[in-house]
Amino acid sequence: MASDPTIHGTTDGAFQHLRDIFRHNLTSRGELGAAVSVYHRGRKVVDLWGGSRNRRTAEPWQQDTLVPVYSTGKGLAAIACAVAVSRGHLALDAPIADIWPGFARHGKDTITLRCVLDHKAGLVLFGRTVTRQDLADPGGMAAILEEMVPLWRPGSRWGYHIGSFGSLLAELIRRTDPGGRSFGQFFADEVARPLGVEVHFGLPDDLPQDRLARISRPSAAGLRSGLLHAPFALQCQVYNPVSLLHRAIREMPDLNVNDRDWMRHDFPSANCAATARGIAAIYGSLATGGEALGIAPALLEQMSSPPAKPPGGPADRLFGIDLLWNLGFMRPGASFRFSPTAGAFGMAGLGGSFGFCDPEHGIGYAYVPNRLGVLPFADHREQALRKAVYDALAMA
Repeated sequence: MASDPTIHGTTDGAFQHLRDIFRHNLTSRGELGAAVSVYHRGRKVVDLWGGSRNRRTAEPWQQDTLVPVYSTGKGLAAIACAVAVSRGHLALDAPIADIWPGFARHGKDTITLRCVLDHKAGLVLFGRTVTRQDLADPGGMAAILEEMVPLWRPGSRWGYHIGSFGSLLAELIRRTDPGGRSFGQFFADEVARPLGVEVHFGLPDDLPQDRLARISRPSAAGLRSGLLHAPFALQCQVYNPVSLLHRAIREMPDLNVNDRDWMRHDFPSANCAATARGIAAIYGSLATGGEALGIAPALLEQMSSPPAKPPGGPADRLFGIDLLWNLGFMRPGASFRFSPTAGAFGMAGLGGSFGFCDPEHGIGYAYVPNRLGVLPFADHREQALRKAVYDALAMA
């Protein structure tokens, strides 16, 4: 393994080329600060970090820097649900209303956990704004979820549950966990602690501020330039102020991952802060059988099984492009072919962060930046690193 005075961390064997790609991201692709980590067949083979964790102060990214990862956390939330299902606390195919009768309102009586995880439930809009005060009141948040109305017949279409996904999973964990733990505590106890990783849903009050990376947004010019390379249907969703995407985002006016008060709440849709090392280790554990987390082999097999496409076709109603969803994860497809292996699964976040598992190759991978990119599924910095991973596998 080698070290570098500017690019910190280690690379091993055939994966050493990732250091050059990582450096190029910092020097030529507009990277501010970032980290990338790869586990291969249970062994950490890449663990790199560099750049600045804060554009305003130029403080360097450290080995233990945590960064908000937006929806990349949704995949980790799905893994926590897989733990709960494996222990018999939750069932994938029973109506949610069986354990939460109030949820049955407004035609939601047949919706299952699988339907929610697959983004088929039609629960894209809360139907009202959701603030940090709402998130601080689990009972009030449950009432908001009970009043949600599906935008289509549950199961008939795909439509990314951008805000409700995490809130629904959090409420189901809270209702069924024998210890009555919050989602954040359940994840800490049952996923993060067994693997010895730093991944938080809701920041602990005693976490030092200097451990956190500050997110920097792209310029308006950079946003326009990047969107030129996006699929036309996605451009339409971004530029249309009354699109389903805009309507869903406007329902969460408080969402600010640089605001410590916002990040302390239990909101698995967007309040995850992690190291790349932690995310890669979690996916790496699944790539080697999931035994460390006690995930049932049959459930792990389902994570890699072909997605069940809805009758309405593969187009995601929120993004406007064809996507493949399965048990809370994105799968390789025409709009986001993140792996040559059909059984790979993972989740991307706003601005470029991404984590995934490739069971066939035994890979757990994660990339986390603090300068937001433009496209949620096609960040050129992350693409270059991921390509280098598969190039290394081909040479090994």
